[in-house]
Amino acid sequence: MKRLTITDLKHSDSRLMPALLGGRKITGGGVYVFKPGETAHPEPRHAHDVHEVFIFVQGRGVIPIDGTDHPVKTGDVILVEAGEDHHTRSSDDDPLVAAWYLMEK
Repeated sequence: MKRLTITDLKHSDSRLMPALLGGRKITGGGVYVFKPGETAHPEPRHAHDVHEVFIFVQGRGVIPIDGTDHPVKTGDVILVEAGEDHHTRSSDDDPLVAAWYLMEK
């Protein structure tokens, strides 16, 4: 896991985080609006064989990664590395909105 904020992002002309992701392209993603207290992927283990990037655009919550809770809030950018078990839990009083992207291998 790597933690950044929006202001830390160093982009090239065609990639958002080339220092961390090289020339990898986005292969999928979207925007998710959480319900208060909602947990994404409530199954016991959730991991990908590629990196996933979260950009939190509203709210507060926690992203547990490999069993360790990492608080998140508006402006945080989290890079979940391939193979890391991760889930996202929104706060009850200030629900999260997250943009997420899966990267090519």
